[in-house]
Amino acid sequence: MPSDTASIYHTNTEDKMLFKAITVGDGDLSFSLALKRAYPQISVAASTLLESHSELCRTYSNATVTSKELLEQWKERVIYGVDATKIEEKITAESEEQKFDIVLFNHPHLGDKALLESEKRHAERHYVLLSHYFYSAKSILKNGGRIHICLCGLQPQTWKIWNAAKNAGLQIVAEESTACPVHKWLFRGKASFELADVQPHYPSKRKYRNGKLGSKHFLARYGYRHRRTDGDLFTGSEFEINVERSVNFILEE
Repeated sequence: MPSDTASIYHTNTEDKMLFKAITVGDGDLSFSLALKRAYPQISVAASTLLESHSELCRTYSNATVTSKELLEQWKERVIYGVDATKIEEKITAESEEQKFDIVLFNHPHLGDKALLESEKRHAERHYVLLSHYFYSAKSILKNGGRIHICLCGLQPQTWKIWNAAKNAGLQIVAEESTACPVHKWLFRGKASFELADVQPHYPSKRKYRNGKLGSKHFLARYGYRHRRTDGDLFTGSEFEINVERSVNFILEE
C-alpha cells in the first residue's frame, strides 16, 4: 500500500485492533511487515533479539526499510533485545488488554555452530529452546490465546515438539504448510479479517517465493524472506538456508 493509504487505514481502524499479534526472533522484520501488509486490520508488534536499531540495520541492510514502514506507515512497535525464551523480561503484559492473541516464531535456531558436531546435543538444546519459548510465550497470551512456531525438515521429530508442548501444558491444534494462506490458521476460532491486495513493491525476490529455498511461504508475496541469523554477513550456500518441508504449528492450552 502507498504510505497515504496505510495511514488512512490505520486512522480508520486504530480503535478496532481487536486481534493482537507479536513476532519474536524476526531477523530483518520482514515477516512482521508482511503479516501487517496482508492483514492491515490487526496489530502486529515486531521484536528482535538484536539490541538496537543500528545493530539490526548493520546485520540486515533491508531492515532500514522494513522497520521504517512498520513504524511510520503502519504505526506499529519494533521492540529490541527480546529473547524468545524470556519474552516477559521485555514485554509488559500484566493486564488482559496488554496481552496478545498470538505469539509467532519462525525457524528458531540457537546459532551455535559447535552443536553441529553432535546431532544428539543439537536436538537436546533445541528441545530446551522450544520448551522455554512455550512457557515464556504463555505468560503474555490473552485467555484463549495461541502460540505459533514454524519448523522444517525433521526438526519436529528430533526436537520433540510434541513432548515440549505437553510439558508446557499445551496441545498442538493445527499443522499447516507455509504455502497455506495464513488466515486459515491465524484466526481459527476468532473473527476473520480481510486479506489485503498485494501491491507491486511488496513481493520478495523470486528465490524466496518459488520454493527454491525448500518451501514456499504464503507471505513471500507480501515481502517475507527467510534469513540466516548472521544476515548480510552470511557467505554460505543457499543449501544452508534451505527450509524444506516447513510446517506452521499452532498450540493452545
